Amino acid sequence: MRSTRRVIGTFALVAALGSVAACGPDDSAGSGSTGGSSATGSSSGSGAAKPSAKPSAKPSANPSAKAPAGGGSTGSAEPGGDCGQPPKLPAGHKMVEPVAPPSKGSMSAKDAQPTCTPNDWIYHGKGEAKYYLFATGEVKAELATGPGSTKSVPVGELWMHAGDCMTNASAVKAPYSCSGNIYDITVDKEGKIDSIKEVWHP
Repeated sequence: MRSTRRVIGTFALVAALGSVAACGPDDSAGSGSTGGSSATGSSSGSGAAKPSAKPSAKPSANPSAKAPAGGGSTGSAEPGGDCGQPPKLPAGHKMVEPVAPPSKGSMSAKDAQPTCTPNDWIYHGKGEAKYYLFATGEVKAELATGPGSTKSVPVGELWMHAGDCMTNASAVKAPYSCSGNIYDITVDKEGKIDSIKEVWHP
């Protein structure tokens, strides 16, 4: 009985060692294969994560890149786009764009409305031209000399400047320039221009 038990015990031990020896390579192979598969899985998983991350990053980058362009285009068509709210003029002021060189004592001009552009709000004449007379007394006239700066001149000099800008811009000398042919005017009680200022724009 003891020899039978020893034999059975020996077989059991050998079987156990065999299974341990068998498990070792299998586990290592399994772990290798699992590691390989997990590495492949993780690489495929990370590969899956990376591609999914990259496309999601690209679309998020593209819309943000396109948004300003889209915003800009809509801003130029709709007031309050990229430029913000349209400018408000002081009470009694009006922007106009002459359609012909002013003659002594009169001017034909279109009402100018602000339009959003890549260079901020710019005024453009719209609609039918209106006929204006200048006041008989002293008319305050200013020509633009740069951004935010003007120089007071006799109104006749302003008429000549406006005419040169419309017909012969090369005749305009520094510190003056042709700034878009837009003028800020006010009128007296009779509707006659009593002040006129050139609006500077690059």
